[in-house]
Amino acid sequence: MRSQEEPAGTSLARGISVPDAAVRSPSPDAVWRDHRNQFFIQEANNTTRTTIGLGCFVQIASIAIFAHADYPAWRVWVLGGLYLAFAVGHKAIVHPVRDPQRVETAFIRMSVVAQLFVVSSAAVTGGIHSPLLPGLVLPSVVSLLFFGPYPVARWTAVGNGLLIFAMVCLPAVVHGPTLPAAHYTLAVLLGLGWHLFMLHLMVGKLTMMSNRAGDSMACLREERVSEAVAQLRRLQSVGAKVAHELKNPLASIKGLCQLVARTPESERTQERLAVVASEISRMETILNEYLSFSRPLEDLKPETLDLAAVGKDVLDVLAGRADHAGVALEIEGHATQVKGDPRRLKEALINLVSNAIEATPHGGRVVLRVRSSAAAITLEVRDTGRGISTEDLERLGTSFFTTRPNGTGLGVVLAQSVITQHGGTLEYKSTVGHGTTATIVLPTQAISTPEPAPRAAMVEARA
Repeated sequence: MRSQEEPAGTSLARGISVPDAAVRSPSPDAVWRDHRNQFFIQEANNTTRTTIGLGCFVQIASIAIFAHADYPAWRVWVLGGLYLAFAVGHKAIVHPVRDPQRVETAFIRMSVVAQLFVVSSAAVTGGIHSPLLPGLVLPSVVSLLFFGPYPVARWTAVGNGLLIFAMVCLPAVVHGPTLPAAHYTLAVLLGLGWHLFMLHLMVGKLTMMSNRAGDSMACLREERVSEAVAQLRRLQSVGAKVAHELKNPLASIKGLCQLVARTPESERTQERLAVVASEISRMETILNEYLSFSRPLEDLKPETLDLAAVGKDVLDVLAGRADHAGVALEIEGHATQVKGDPRRLKEALINLVSNAIEATPHGGRVVLRVRSSAAAITLEVRDTGRGISTEDLERLGTSFFTTRPNGTGLGVVLAQSVITQHGGTLEYKSTVGHGTTATIVLPTQAISTPEPAPRAAMVEARA
C-alpha cells in the first residue's frame, strides 16, 4: 500500500525546499496492487454472487450427468456436499474483508478452499479418470493472474501439485468407477466451459484494474512533472532575485576597490573602505535572509522560556542599529512564561523589530510590549514611522514584496512561518504618517503545528 509521509516544517518552507519523501512517486507495482485490492473489495460481493450462482447451476448439471449414468448415490451426495461447503467457505472469507491490506490474505484462503474442493471432487468421481480433472489446475492459474510471478503464486502452485499427487496415490476403492464415454465427454465439456468462463471473468476484471492503475500512474506522472516544473521556476526565481540583489553591492565594491588601488594614500581611503564593509554586510544580510527562507523549517525544540527576556535580548542585539538610526528602543511588560523555541522566536522578533527600525525616522521610537492573559500571550512591535499604505499593507507578507530599497521581503514571511509553527498569529495595523503595529498572539497551551494561512500575514488598514 502507499504511504504518504508528511515532511517536517511548514508548507512555506516546502514551497522552496521539498524533501525527497514529498516528491517520491509510488512504484507502478504498488499502484497496481492498491487498485487491485480496492477493486476486489468493491466487486467481491457481486463476483461472489455471480460465481456461486452460475457455479450452482453447473454443479447441478454435473450431478445430473452422474445421476443419469447411475453413479453410486453416496458419491453424488458427497459431490453436492463438497460444493455446498465450498460456497459457504467462499462467502465466509470474502464477505468480512473491508481492509485492502487483508485482501491478499483472504485470496490465499480462498485459493486453499478452492484447491481442497476441486481435488476432493475429482477424488470421489474417478480420480485420474474423473471428468473433473481439467479443473484441478484452475486455482493455481487464478492465483498466478491475481498475484503475478511472485513467490506466493509459486507456493500456491506447489500446494496444488502436492494435493493432486496425494489424490493420485489414493487406492482405486476411494476413486470409484469411471463414467461411460458419453456421460464422461458431456461432463468434461461442461467443466471446460465453466473453467473458461471463470478465466475470462478473472482476466476481464484484471484488465479493468490495470486500466485504472494506468490512469492513476498517468495522473501521478503529470502531477510530479507539474511539481518539478513549478519547483524549477521557483528556484530560477530565487536565483534571479539573489543575482539581482547582489549585483549592485558587488559593483560598488569593485569600483571602490579600484579607486583604493589607484590612490591608496588618498584621504578618502578609509571612507571608501567603510563603504566596502557596509556593502559586504548588506550582502551577508541578503544571503542570510535567503538561506533562512529557502531551508526547510526543521522541527521546533520547545522549552519553557520568559518571552519578556527574549524580547530584551532582541532589543540588545539591535541596539547598535537603532542608535545609528537615531531610534529609541523600549520594552514594556513583565516576565511572561511560554513554551516555545527561543531561537526561532528570537529570529522572528529580530526580523519584525529590524523592519520597524528601518521604517522609523530619526528621533522616533520602537516599543516592544508584552501582555498575557489566561488563553494567550500578546507581543506588539509598535513604531512611530511613516506607516504603510492600504495597497502595500494588502501585499505585506508576500514573498519578495518590500517597500525598502535594499529589502528582500522575506523577513515578514519567515516571521509568519515561525509564529504559525508555534500555533500563533501575526497581524498588522498601520496608519500612514503615524506608524505600524505588528501584533503576535501565541497560545499558552502546548505548541501545535497548524497549516499556515494562505497569506503570509493577516493585515488590517486604517485610513
